[in-house]
Amino acid sequence: MVAREEARIREAQNFAKKREIDKLFSISNLGERFKKSTFEAFREREGSVTAGQIAKKYVNEFKKWNGESLMIWGEPGNGKTHLAAAIANELSKQGFIVVFQSVPELLQRIRSTFNSDNKENETQIMRALLECDLLILDDIGAEKTTEWVEEKLFNVIDGRYRKELPTLYTSNLRPKELQEQVGKRSYDRMVETSLTIKNEATSYRREIAKQRLQAFGG
Repeated sequence: MVAREEARIREAQNFAKKREIDKLFSISNLGERFKKSTFEAFREREGSVTAGQIAKKYVNEFKKWNGESLMIWGEPGNGKTHLAAAIANELSKQGFIVVFQSVPELLQRIRSTFNSDNKENETQIMRALLECDLLILDDIGAEKTTEWVEEKLFNVIDGRYRKELPTLYTSNLRPKELQEQVGKRSYDRMVETSLTIKNEATSYRREIAKQRLQAFGG
């Protein structure tokens, strides 16, 4: 009886926590293009098969990964964000709290809290980032580097590192370039806790553009 009551209380607490985080991030950063991203819709092309297989395994065995993070890098437009969005959508269906944020937009969101008219504050944003079951930082390294940016990213990465919570990173930069962009402190924590995957496929966007041109006789 006691165990059942404790389980009920935990469930109620988790529901309240999910509602609070969902409310804070009610405007999905996935955008219309990625809201319905799935693994089935992911086009496995030469160089992307390994990344796709590991992403599926990560979702299917999420708890077994025991807080391990993922870092997917490769050239722009080759499907990294699609895979990250598919992971977010699938885990959300399973009841996990997933926060998906483009790093440049996240930093802008934090900056906007400096405006006294803003309804949310930095503390609320950080709480959501540090309490969700999985945080996805899309396009990390695309932001303009400043001391302020480096410090804010470190606070997020280190906060989840200390809590042993997983983060999924996508980047267009090579590992060495990413280290220079985010700073050694953040990068060290990222590589210590992450399985690093290179999506070696070429740009899918460029392939689509080429096909369209050919269709019009270009």
